[in-house]
Amino acid sequence: MNLLSTTRVVAVLCSGLMAGLLFGDWLGPSFARSAMNASSFIQFQQIVHINYLRTLPALSTVAIAAPILWLIMLRARRDSAEFKVLIGATVAIVIGYTITFVFNVPVNNQLETWNVAAPPANAREIWSQWEKAHVVRTIFWVVGFFLETVALVVPASHRHDAV
Repeated sequence: MNLLSTTRVVAVLCSGLMAGLLFGDWLGPSFARSAMNASSFIQFQQIVHINYLRTLPALSTVAIAAPILWLIMLRARRDSAEFKVLIGATVAIVIGYTITFVFNVPVNNQLETWNVAAPPANAREIWSQWEKAHVVRTIFWVVGFFLETVALVVPASHRHDAV
């Protein structure tokens, strides 16, 4: 397998993992969070956040770097369908990544300071902004993953994988 093929696989794998993690959180735990009392909610989120911090920063960084590298490798074929679809994928992933750092990370950092035994009165109000941003970033990551997959399966007869 050459460098371009490896980059394609890494890009799709990492964006797929990110999309899956975010979608899974939206699909299940978001409903549980809304039903928990404030103390249970904070305890749950603090546990999840600590564990996600071990994986998600590195995974999301590779998921954003790999399609950028893929685009750089394809720059000589800017007119190809693969390149054009990959631009859309990369833009979607960059937007999802940016939403994470602009909206979700600040709320996560604030939540880490909350006392489980004495939650702030406006904890749900603060968290609702996280949930809204989470839905939007999840959509962008899923779209990015889908478009990377499309770029990956663009008719191989049009490819010249010499990189």
